[in-house]
Amino acid sequence: MARAMTLDQLTVKLSAVTSASDAQAIVNRASRIAGVPSSRPLDVDELTLVLSALSAEGGMIEQLAQAIASADLHQSGPASGSTG
Repeated sequence: MARAMTLDQLTVKLSAVTSASDAQAIVNRASRIAGVPSSRPLDVDELTLVLSALSAEGGMIEQLAQAIASADLHQSGPASGSTG
């Protein structure tokens, strides 16, 4: 199962590509768009919604959101059992 992530942790990750204040504003906006709670770690579906909203920002924010989503999928294992 994928690890839980809080909005604060997501903000810290985004601070790698933008200022801390911009990262906070972007995460706040994305969480409002996604309609997720800010008081607890996000479940997989909520994190996916936030990352989708972040991807709409474009540029480095989009790339980082996609990288986080990709890493999250790898941690959660195969979603469907494909036979091969």
